[in-house]
Amino acid sequence: MSIPAGVTLGVLLDSLGADLVRPLTLPCGRDVPIGSPSIHDPDQTGVGLVGGVLLVPGRPTAKLLDWAAEHQVAAVVLRGEAADPKPLVAAAVRAGVALLRCSEEVGWGQLYTLISTLQAITGPVSEPEGRYPTDLFALANDIAVRAGGAVAIEDLSMRVLAYSTIPWQEVDDMRRAGILGRRVPDHPAHAEEYTIVLRSETAVWSYEPREYRPRLAIAVRDRGEALGSIWVLLGDQPLAPDAEKVLAEGARLAAPHLARFSLATNNERRLRAERLSRLLKGVGSTKELADSLGLVADAPATVVVAGRAGDPPADRPRGMSAESAAAYVGDLLRAGLAAYRLRAAAGSQDAHAVAVVGAAGDAPVLESIIATVLAHAGDQFGGEWRAGFSRLLHDLSDAPAGLNQARQALDVVCGPFGKGLIGRHETVAAPLFLLDVFRAMRFLPALEAEPLSAVLDHDARHGTDYVRTLRCWIAANYDVPRAAEALVLHSNTLRHRLRRLTEVIDLSDPDLRLALALQLRLQEISTKSAE
Repeated sequence: MSIPAGVTLGVLLDSLGADLVRPLTLPCGRDVPIGSPSIHDPDQTGVGLVGGVLLVPGRPTAKLLDWAAEHQVAAVVLRGEAADPKPLVAAAVRAGVALLRCSEEVGWGQLYTLISTLQAITGPVSEPEGRYPTDLFALANDIAVRAGGAVAIEDLSMRVLAYSTIPWQEVDDMRRAGILGRRVPDHPAHAEEYTIVLRSETAVWSYEPREYRPRLAIAVRDRGEALGSIWVLLGDQPLAPDAEKVLAEGARLAAPHLARFSLATNNERRLRAERLSRLLKGVGSTKELADSLGLVADAPATVVVAGRAGDPPADRPRGMSAESAAAYVGDLLRAGLAAYRLRAAAGSQDAHAVAVVGAAGDAPVLESIIATVLAHAGDQFGGEWRAGFSRLLHDLSDAPAGLNQARQALDVVCGPFGKGLIGRHETVAAPLFLLDVFRAMRFLPALEAEPLSAVLDHDARHGTDYVRTLRCWIAANYDVPRAAEALVLHSNTLRHRLRRLTEVIDLSDPDLRLALALQLRLQEISTKSAE
């Protein structure tokens, strides 16, 4: 595991703030370098944990701290009141491992993402005069102190890259949610407000949304190109008289950070997307592509495709295109899968988020990760998000077939035959067949031709209820007592009705019954789709 230069326990604690993470003990001090975070799995081997930050769900034990020391973990994080800290502190001191406690409000995936983001944006950016902070979190704190209000620094996608942690400065719910979710919560007023800020050459006041505190904001630019923005929240006291000047100076200092972060992010995403696309298309060496993506070419895998079922609600306008939303959800997939140390490559293709995961689709941890990502995507972008899983692939040479299977499963779960958030290809064979038939026949007259038309015509002319009777009888697998119960009839009454029906159509003909069942099912789906 590589440990980014300049990222230490002290930087972590100062950047995230005591409201999110605080130390229980730092036996080796604040200057210990830290590496990547990981969420503890009791079955994990301990490979790649050197210098890492181990996030421990549940109730950690002294034995776990000894294990962490053995694998050279830099810090162990527990949550809230997960355990009595005294014996754990003693064990941490003995083992020489830092012990931290995070807030109950922070999910493990959120904390993982915050630490990963911190590592991506913390590092030396030269400031020749040496008078100013040279990492983004320290810069946010410097601006907050000088301007007199809590600060957030964002990229163009409204992701919160850094924020101030000055204890006495007031914050509101939008700021809290932005920090915890790593992205500013969606609001109809944002599109216009951000457009005004990014078009202005100087700091401007933002008073929308009205339910939150006003903010003074400025665009961060590099040679005229907008890279992001800095926002200072107005607390109970006025901002400093020179707050606009402080923001302008802060924007100048933030520009190289955001340029570096944007360049690194864009290059990484582009390369990853190209490699993942080639793997899913079956172009190039499977082993070389798998190695470059951190996958094992000859190991089983599952392809996952996620997308929105339909359009977002009309009352929730979005500032992102479908492609940008898919890229963002692809990032969420990658972060969620990495947090649980699953071998995976994630990105976006054709306005859908995609991932190739070295695990079976029925693995509980994979289902939990995907469900969490889908919920977060719905919160951020509106609408109902769904995912399709391929069958378990023998190896990555089957990735193109897996992509097709996952897309088919997503198609089913997003369509009129869909049930639940996640569709698995091995369980959607019948709905997939029906969906293909429905699409082929929905506009053809055969859908309402005989034998169904004969029954509909009889009901219309004689006031009978034969269509409903047939639906219940077929749904009960032609079991008369079950169908009679659904119709609230006596079994003999239903038998008599079915005998009368034979005067309209020949129910003894198996082909006719099959055609009638198919017509009734497709007509039902057509009606639901129209609604």
